[in-house]
Amino acid sequence: MEFVTPEEIAETVIYEIKGGNTGRDIINALDNATLSPTYRAGYLFQSARRQIQELEKKHGVNSIAFEILGPPRLSKLLYEAFLLKVCFGNMRSVMKTNASSLSQKLHKKVASDRDLRSRIISIGIPILLPDGRTLLRANEIKIPPYHGENEIPVTHKNINLWAHDGWVDLRVENMKRWKKRFGKIVDMVNDVPSADTSSRYLNNSKYWHDFNEIDPGKLAGWIFSYEEEGMRMKA
Repeated sequence: MEFVTPEEIAETVIYEIKGGNTGRDIINALDNATLSPTYRAGYLFQSARRQIQELEKKHGVNSIAFEILGPPRLSKLLYEAFLLKVCFGNMRSVMKTNASSLSQKLHKKVASDRDLRSRIISIGIPILLPDGRTLLRANEIKIPPYHGENEIPVTHKNINLWAHDGWVDLRVENMKRWKKRFGKIVDMVNDVPSADTSSRYLNNSKYWHDFNEIDPGKLAGWIFSYEEEGMRMKA
């Protein structure tokens, strides 16, 4: 029946590891057969962004996240960063404010802004209040995912896991985490030589608007790339 033997598979793997060209590198074959980002799409990015901003202005709505972005963690991070932006304006203010005050201010905003609260929970992203016990949710929640169990033990460990994966977390511990992130970003910018005008550094002061703004999208990208070590070798 002309099966492939384990020895033949191992031999091919060894050849590839040594740099040989067997023609059977599946990863490389898939990479070459997949469409990469195009120049045209990159050119149209700014146009699409302007249209989104015009629609936001026209309808008086800040479009932050809707749950077709992939993992719920992305929506959770975008909304947490947006809440910090709405309540404190810029990264400098967040870094100057203690974690308890951050938590209280965000809680007050969520409690008073019915529309914002509804938009967050309506996409399946619950909001964990500062007490760590009260959860605001809609009919559906993305995290924890349903695996057929009708009951799930609610432990401190599980709450931390779920809050990490897909809950807007207003607890003091999470505010400390955001302050620490901002501090690391500032340190990264400060490590960039002032006289360097090359394209080597992306995360410079200009990229972060000299910390006078909070950009939820850039922050989420930084977290995935640096904090969670998800930097891709190629785009």
